[in-house]
Amino acid sequence: MHVRISEPALLPELMDLFLRNDCVAHPVATDACLVLHVHANHGSEARQELAFFLRAWQISHPHVTAALY
Repeated sequence: MHVRISEPALLPELMDLFLRNDCVAHPVATDACLVLHVHANHGSEARQELAFFLRAWQISHPHVTAALY
């Protein structure tokens, strides 16, 4: 899955969150990363869990917009 955020300076912090939650994250642009949830059993489970992590992160960063695709 790809994640794009409106504040590129915060991408390393977001990637660290994914890494702490059993995901692999690699930057693909200054404002985007590719994320793989290594323990998800299927794509819909991975998407649901990544969306949860992203929403939790956004609570601490309400000014940042983010998209999961």
